[in-house]
Amino acid sequence: MNSQKFKKIKVIVFCVLILLGGSLLIYGALFHSTTVSAQQDGQPVMVAKSESALMKDASVSGVKRDETGKIKQTYEIGKKAPAACST
Repeated sequence: MNSQKFKKIKVIVFCVLILLGGSLLIYGALFHSTTVSAQQDGQPVMVAKSESALMKDASVSGVKRDETGKIKQTYEIGKKAPAACST
C-alpha cells in the first residue's frame, strides 16, 4: 500500500516538473525580449526585440555593442537587414 502511494506521488511530481520546465521554455522562447538602440529617419529610437531575432541579427552582423555596452542595430529601421555575415 505504501509503495503504491509513493509511486503515485513520484509520477505526479515528475509530471509537474515536466510541465513547469515546458512552460519556462515557452516563456523564454516567446516572451523574453531585449531593448535595442536603432535609427529611424536619422533619429535614435529604442526597439524591443526578441532574443531569437537578436541571435539571427547577430549572426549576420545586424547588431553590435556600442562603447557603453548597449546593443545597437547596424541598419536603419525600414531598411533591409544584412542577408549574410560580413566576414
